[in-house]
Amino acid sequence: MLAQAAADTSPVQVLLVAEPSLASELADMLASFDFRLTLRHEPISLQQLADQSHFDLAIIDLSLVVASLSGPACDAQLPVILLGTEAEQQSLQDRFTTLEPVIEDFLLKPVQALSLRLKIRALIKEVRLSRQLEQQNTRLLEHMANTRAEAEMASYLFYNNLMDQVSDSIRGYNRFLKSSSDFCGDLTLARYSPSGSIFIMHVDATGHGLSATVTLMPVVDTFHSMVARGYALPMIVREMNRKLSYKLPPDRFVAASLVEVDLLHEQVSIWNGGMPPVLLLNAQGQKLAAFPSRHMALGILDNASFDSGVERIELPAGGGLFSCSDGFIDQSNAAGQAYGAERLLHQLATVPRDSLMSSLVASLKEFSGLPAFDDDVSLYYLYFPELRLFLDQQHSLESSRRLHEIHPFNWSMNLFGQQIARQEVASTCNDLLQGLGFPQSFCQRAFTVISELSNNAIDHGLLGLSSGLKTVSDGFAEYYVQRDMRLQTLAEKDHLRIQLDWRVRDGAPALCIEVQHSGEGFDAEAVLAKPREELSGRGLLLIRRLSSSLAFADAGRLAQAILE
Repeated sequence: MLAQAAADTSPVQVLLVAEPSLASELADMLASFDFRLTLRHEPISLQQLADQSHFDLAIIDLSLVVASLSGPACDAQLPVILLGTEAEQQSLQDRFTTLEPVIEDFLLKPVQALSLRLKIRALIKEVRLSRQLEQQNTRLLEHMANTRAEAEMASYLFYNNLMDQVSDSIRGYNRFLKSSSDFCGDLTLARYSPSGSIFIMHVDATGHGLSATVTLMPVVDTFHSMVARGYALPMIVREMNRKLSYKLPPDRFVAASLVEVDLLHEQVSIWNGGMPPVLLLNAQGQKLAAFPSRHMALGILDNASFDSGVERIELPAGGGLFSCSDGFIDQSNAAGQAYGAERLLHQLATVPRDSLMSSLVASLKEFSGLPAFDDDVSLYYLYFPELRLFLDQQHSLESSRRLHEIHPFNWSMNLFGQQIARQEVASTCNDLLQGLGFPQSFCQRAFTVISELSNNAIDHGLLGLSSGLKTVSDGFAEYYVQRDMRLQTLAEKDHLRIQLDWRVRDGAPALCIEVQHSGEGFDAEAVLAKPREELSGRGLLLIRRLSSSLAFADAGRLAQAILE
């Protein structure tokens, strides 16, 4: 709210144009007024009067006014009191057209002191009120300019930091965002992780406008950084909640749904906290399953109470995932009816996939009959076949040629105690391989293998965690709570070694990955002798599928995988 401007008490500037004797008499009459009086005794033209804009008021003897009987009217901005005789008043009728815009009053000579004082006092009040209004208007314009500057800055942050362009390059991912004000509290983003998985975030912050947009920034920063470092979906969601719970006021939170499409494991993981159901659609757009909100929104619960458990399904061969914010299904028309989930499902099953976004938005606009939506609206559709096409294109001839161009190297890292908890092993190795020129498809395979082997070594070997904990109700939350607690107990005796050895083996270049730890081992021969479908407990099924060989030594404490 703009503060009220204080009244202007600076002296009023008054111009007095009269013969010397009259000017002296009038000056004595006005001595009690607090204004600055400027005297002029020579005639003044209409043009000269228009140039006296630095004065607030003019008192002019009509006999000294030079004005033609015709021509343009005086465009002076200051009010004028004319002084004259009755005869001069009569002659004024002939010149009234040109003087009319500036005349405030006409006083007969000889001038009565009381009449002059009353008129001057009234005009001074008007002048000071005009000044105050002008100052308020100036401050209002400055405030509006500052607001526009802030809005432009916020818009820059939103469209250049929150609305990244990477999402638009994801194969098969299409989105739509529409705010109900200058800024949007809804957002949907998609990113590839180093493992090749696709992560999708769909969020709806409390409120509208700039305050809602700012609320999203910690969520977006966490999403970008943790996906880039290869974290799994439960850990990403947990970190988002942790940041929001201590950064946001108690009345602020963020409804969110997050999806991980793991192309290598061929599975889809979904976490929904406070958003409308995420829909699994078949190739015809019909609903196969719905994943409603099973968790609290981000930023409400503390870390111990927060559940980061996800729902998992096998990656379908066709169809895709659809999600929308409540602003879409809750939008009402003139009759007060909501668009609703039933109407949405009908549209999904009838409109072509290629025009899905535009058709849905057009349907919502037609239904509401309003020029703008009541709430922020966001939606996305992820088409699975295009994701699979992208995976098939990763192993190209160009990638194979690039591998032959990379010279041999050997790199290792030894971590002890708390360094094991602090270092992101898979991300460090991924940065190294990318810096050495390995193609993205190879880096994704290597990242997944290193991530699985190092996580197994830390979680099961050094920390003694059981994978069975994840299979029970609320097990994921308990698993990660215990993991965080046990990481704090790692001592100098605890050791983790990672080695990458790139050389030509049997006529072809290959990367040998070794991960060794000092914790509890396991019966590797018994585990590897199991059927392939029973190896998923330690991620061994995936590792064997991605590598040409997998072997264990030192009672299972040393794992060796070779990638060609």
